[in-house]
Amino acid sequence: MNTTLEQAPEQTTVRDMLFGDLPLNQWAGVNAEGMPWNLFKQAKHSLDTGHPDEAIQALRAIVGTPALESRHYLQASHFLRQLGDLPPSPVKIYGMVVEVALNGGVDLLAVYTDHTARYYNYAGGGVVLDQEDAEISTRIDDVIRYGYEIVPHIGPWEGERPGAPANGYARLNMLTSHGLYFGEAPQMTLFNDPLAGKTMYAMLNIMEALINKSNGI
Repeated sequence: MNTTLEQAPEQTTVRDMLFGDLPLNQWAGVNAEGMPWNLFKQAKHSLDTGHPDEAIQALRAIVGTPALESRHYLQASHFLRQLGDLPPSPVKIYGMVVEVALNGGVDLLAVYTDHTARYYNYAGGGVVLDQEDAEISTRIDDVIRYGYEIVPHIGPWEGERPGAPANGYARLNMLTSHGLYFGEAPQMTLFNDPLAGKTMYAMLNIMEALINKSNGI
């Protein structure tokens, strides 16, 4: 069993914060108290002192606690897989991230099952939705449902999460209990795909709704 998790990268980008796969020393090092931060810190301490089984129990407790932020479930699941504690079936989707590579950078939209969302424009700036919004929540639920239609057709990605897609390409990421699933293609190919296309357009509608609400429309 691997009892040493990877170290934090030298520089964490906004993009890195979306996927729920940051290193344990970084996630557990956040200056926050209470549940589930205490369990992440406990897991790190258990690993540092040579007690991986105790770390696994702490991380399982996070996954089994209802009503947490989706990224906590993603992080706990990520660490459990690294420790060889594989999740039971079926696959559970906790979030979706769309990346659209443009000439000047990458547009990013992330939505999560806790009904939060984040949009970052390639030119700078963005919109963060941390509170429940009925209209956007319904659209997020639709996107997650579409994700469940896609997952059976692709396998989980093995290895390190890839960098952003190349200019002209788009990537649709499913963030799951079993790891990262994604499909990537030239933008219009992905938009025209029978399964991915409706998800891409639904994500585009969420992006527009976030922008409109940030502008008071």
